Amino acid sequence: MKKLLFCLLLTSFSNVFSQDSCVVKVFPNDCLNCYVGMKKIEFSDENIKKTIVFPNLTKPEVNAYLSEVFKISDTNKFNIIVSDSIYNSINNALTSEVYVYNEKKLYDHSLLKKFYGFAEFGPREIKIPDSIAFSAATTLINTEDYFFITDSKFAKYVLISKHADHKLTVLTASDLTTEINFHKISGDTMCYHMFSKYRDILKDANMDMMRLNHSFNKRNIMASFIMAPDIIVENNEAGLSYKPGIIIFNNPKDYSILRIREESLPEGYHIFPSFFSEHKGDYYLQLVPADKTMDEQYLFGRFNLKEEDLVFSGFTDYKLPSEYLPAGKFKSLRKILTPADPYIFLQYSLSYYNLDNDKTYKLPLDAVDLKFDMPGQSMSLLKFEYNYRFVDAYISENTIKVLYEESGKHYLAFIDRIRNSLIEKKEITDFPKPIKAGPSFYSEDMIFYLTKDNSIVVEKINFN
Repeated sequence: MKKLLFCLLLTSFSNVFSQDSCVVKVFPNDCLNCYVGMKKIEFSDENIKKTIVFPNLTKPEVNAYLSEVFKISDTNKFNIIVSDSIYNSINNALTSEVYVYNEKKLYDHSLLKKFYGFAEFGPREIKIPDSIAFSAATTLINTEDYFFITDSKFAKYVLISKHADHKLTVLTASDLTTEINFHKISGDTMCYHMFSKYRDILKDANMDMMRLNHSFNKRNIMASFIMAPDIIVENNEAGLSYKPGIIIFNNPKDYSILRIREESLPEGYHIFPSFFSEHKGDYYLQLVPADKTMDEQYLFGRFNLKEEDLVFSGFTDYKLPSEYLPAGKFKSLRKILTPADPYIFLQYSLSYYNLDNDKTYKLPLDAVDLKFDMPGQSMSLLKFEYNYRFVDAYISENTIKVLYEESGKHYLAFIDRIRNSLIEKKEITDFPKPIKAGPSFYSEDMIFYLTKDNSIVVEKINFN
């Protein structure tokens, strides 16, 4: 019945639900703060058609909401509907909601109190000051309120608010090099004591501050690896290394750090600080063996969270796939993993893993061909060639959308989740600006990326 009323609503008001339009469902029992998004809607682009839906209130009540509560200066900008049936057809929460439409289809849905403007839902470009430089080691994550950028080479995090002001916050490795953070990562006081005592010596090795490693994390979690410089003295000889931890941001001023209990790791394996994910209460980290020439290699392990410590509980069944064999040939190749719940994808492989049933599958695409060419056995001349590189995936109920690169071009493959069969494959048009980081899915039919001229671009996926 709800769907029928919703369809009738779309049909009856088709002039309203055209490209760029919105419907505000007003919940009368909300507090005043829950209506704060109404001003963003009132003063948005005049070309955006706007509808306000009330339940069956009296005319004086409706007028009071418009003038006294919302303080709308010109009600002619809105189409006002007072109807219990229409109200109930779009009532999905006991608070006021905003429904955004594009080409007569529901594009996005938000609570009115969290509505920051139409730019949140549509194509846009956010210019970052040119004074902030980004390296080729930059990664970009999209969350509800922020774009989160990690630059492991230039040692900084950049958080950009998705609110209208696009407030920008930069946190450097130096900002995070504190005694309390050392204690959280190492679990003891010795790590920071040795760091402080020999910091001048560590400076010569470029290890006098925290190291920030990028994290190919799932959407909506601002997380990265943070590494504490560590000095270990054995047999009167000092060794230099890093202790890894996970830093998770709620906002620029609020973050937590998870320690990894290295003593719990399986013998012969250590953390590869590039992949971290959480799924249904379990945590997953990538592991690599000390002997990287082994053909039989596990790719990541499952961890339990005990207080603020991640403790290894066992390997998953995902192992180094045939594309990377023999492993000795590719021992220097980073095996980057990317999560898209409930799946884990590998950068240069068709192999992917389902965390829900612990099974490995292969994408129904052309075989991957990895080649190393080392003329004259000189590492400086090393060439790496591939005909497939996984970029990102978007998971819906019946479909896996795989964004990948092939021979310098980007494609989108539509995969049937049940049959693991290829539905279709489309080539994506060339991007209007050179890309420095990304692209990744912003939503089902939109992507976002960081350009070489320091802009974050969000745009619809277009095909050749």
